[in-house]
Amino acid sequence: MAASRAAGPAVDPLPCSGCSKLIDPLRAGHVAIFDQRFHYFCNARCRRTFLGETPPAPGEVRPLGLAGAGAPILGAPIRGGRSSTPPPGAAGSTRPGGGADEGAARLAELDAPIVDAFPPAPLDERLPELPNLDDDRALLEPIGNTILTEEPQRYEAVEPRDIGALLLVLAIIAGTLAVALTLAGDAKLVIGARIVLATVSAGMLLGRAATTPRDATDPHPAPMLAPVLGGLVAAVWALFGDDRALAAEAASLAGVIATASAVSAWLIESARHRVFAERSWIAAVLSTPARRPPGGAWAPGDRGAPRGDAGDVGDAGDGEELYELRPGELVQVDAGEVVPVDLTVTGGDVEVLPWIGATTPARRRDGDPVVAGATVVRGRLLGACTFAGGDRAVARVLLDPRRRADALAPIAQASRALTERWALVAAAIAALSAFVAGRAPVEIAMTAAAVLAALSTAITAAIASVHVARGILLGLRRGIVYKSADAWDRAGRVSIAVFCARGTLLLGEPELAELEATGQKLTPSDVLALAAGAERTEEHPVATAIVRAARARGLRPDGVRNPNFHPGLGVTAVTSSGEELCVGNRALMLEQRISIAAAESRVAELEALGRTVVLVAVGARLVGLIGLQDGLRPGARAAIQHLLDAQIEPVLMSGDARETCEAIGRSLDIDHIRPEILPAERGAEVRRLIDAGTSVAVLGHAGVDDAALGAADVSVALGAAGSAPADFAVVLASDDVRDAALSLALAHRTRLEARVGLALSVAPALVGAAVISAFVLPPAYAPIASLLGGMMAVVHARALDAKS
Repeated sequence: MAASRAAGPAVDPLPCSGCSKLIDPLRAGHVAIFDQRFHYFCNARCRRTFLGETPPAPGEVRPLGLAGAGAPILGAPIRGGRSSTPPPGAAGSTRPGGGADEGAARLAELDAPIVDAFPPAPLDERLPELPNLDDDRALLEPIGNTILTEEPQRYEAVEPRDIGALLLVLAIIAGTLAVALTLAGDAKLVIGARIVLATVSAGMLLGRAATTPRDATDPHPAPMLAPVLGGLVAAVWALFGDDRALAAEAASLAGVIATASAVSAWLIESARHRVFAERSWIAAVLSTPARRPPGGAWAPGDRGAPRGDAGDVGDAGDGEELYELRPGELVQVDAGEVVPVDLTVTGGDVEVLPWIGATTPARRRDGDPVVAGATVVRGRLLGACTFAGGDRAVARVLLDPRRRADALAPIAQASRALTERWALVAAAIAALSAFVAGRAPVEIAMTAAAVLAALSTAITAAIASVHVARGILLGLRRGIVYKSADAWDRAGRVSIAVFCARGTLLLGEPELAELEATGQKLTPSDVLALAAGAERTEEHPVATAIVRAARARGLRPDGVRNPNFHPGLGVTAVTSSGEELCVGNRALMLEQRISIAAAESRVAELEALGRTVVLVAVGARLVGLIGLQDGLRPGARAAIQHLLDAQIEPVLMSGDARETCEAIGRSLDIDHIRPEILPAERGAEVRRLIDAGTSVAVLGHAGVDDAALGAADVSVALGAAGSAPADFAVVLASDDVRDAALSLALAHRTRLEARVGLALSVAPALVGAAVISAFVLPPAYAPIASLLGGMMAVVHARALDAKS
């Protein structure tokens, strides 16, 4: 019969940091901490291999931690005497059968003086200087293997190497030369050369439009090239006329338009370079193939499913790799791999980095959603696919050309409409004003081309999209995913943010703070036992806290019968002795016509401290009260500050009494309180806020606060990214209330920045168009003013990029 395994604690095996062999961390030969991480080793040899130390020579014995530091090695001579172990072959050495000599040698070794492992430090020795924290981390510890750190992932900006960039540079050079030749005079040959250079510049722009793929945020190339070609036509027309000065002015205009168009295209490419690079990096991360569990598409929990030691899928080999999955299919993701699709965990208890670029691991269990791009840190994840391909939460608003938020956001569409349609209207108005003023046909054409060139620029068309894309990417860095471009825009218009208090601003894990009996019949322990008996089958946080408190005190819940739950109020039942039992808040007591006058002052006192009061009545008489204290969630105050900075009014909605809500509001700087709102009535309360003419967002949890989330203009669901289809405007991969508030503040700020960037680009162009339409300045000044405005808009965008 095989020997039974030794009893003791058991944990999942971990790889040895030296040889990668799986070992039991509780029974590892060596344990060390490097770079704030535990490392487990099979033996001293694996530890030396990990540290890059040279192994000892054959026959040499090195005590760990003493060799090489002045400690005596076995067989070395002792300070002030000879070696206690004679060398082989020496006279008097121990031979087989020489038991007396061997015993004498051992006694001599035991009587040898104790030698310090390290020599005494001199008194004048100074402490070593601290290492420079800016140095390379590899210089701080002499180890041979790279140790993982918690530094965030970074993306490499890919330099574009297409012919379009070269054509753009040539267009800028040719257009600049056409303008610079103005200094050569107004001879017809010079004017002809300038027109030729402007034609070359226009040809380069045409070639770039034909060879460069068009992005979803780019306008149609026809409105961009129309003023360039119009300026050339006007210049050639004027060249064959009699007015040489007008021909020179037309040639200058053609060169200025071509140069301004090329520079504008180059500036907008530089402004959105980081956005394109980060989008490409995210697309590369999400291109990981999916893998089915080995053994077929089985459901977790089936008897035929292969199992490992911890209940996960056994090592039956790698499953089939797929790039396309349908919702409902099972996916397996091992430690160190990227989750390829949005899924819901169906098997395994794992640690993951919850979104792309996350640095803090989070635990995911059965039923929890996981968004595509998350990385499994520990364990093996099994899940059912909820979204795949372009329907994944991250890909939907960032990668899908048909649904990209930066292309479909209202302000981005407005900027493209300005360059594609309204610029033509402005040019027609300018031409009509020139015609009314009695200008020559060539001058009319020049005025129209200049106004069209001022408003139809690449910067004006795409600068708003750059800001929208940057805001979407900033949100993804915190696990914030907007459902669509319209959802992002509505989040940027929110004026009121409603918190469903329990689980957002509060921990949702109240603890027993007060336990009192109001009569002489029952003791406080009896009151708690009755309340625990009534609440033991309920899953509400208040009920869980009462049952937990009774269990901690060793109380046995009363055997109540016929419990009848009243959502948001409490429970009524029958005690084990046959009396009517009522456990709940003040509203339930009033509904059951139970007087609470005897404890009214005490209840008000506890509620003023921010505590939830649960009243207990037996036989229509109040017998006791329970005070529960729920703590504030980490970051609750920071979340409120995010909203206040964005000029969004926070609102606290709760089912607790007014005094309790006011105490919580004072601690968080919330003035607008909506107390004593039952869960079923919160949707109607949100609609009342909307009817008052405000845009309302609700921050809560899916499944718990569905009534309020469904009634809001903007619903922000914590921890719901990657979950099954739901109509939430914003979903979060984390459960952090700060990120929920940041999703609204970020949309507000990004929308404002997009409007500022568009205004910086359009305002100088409009001023220039008005000035030349009034014939105060030559037509060439309108494209120049537009270019200056575009430069300011790009500088504004690059400055915001540097801050983020």
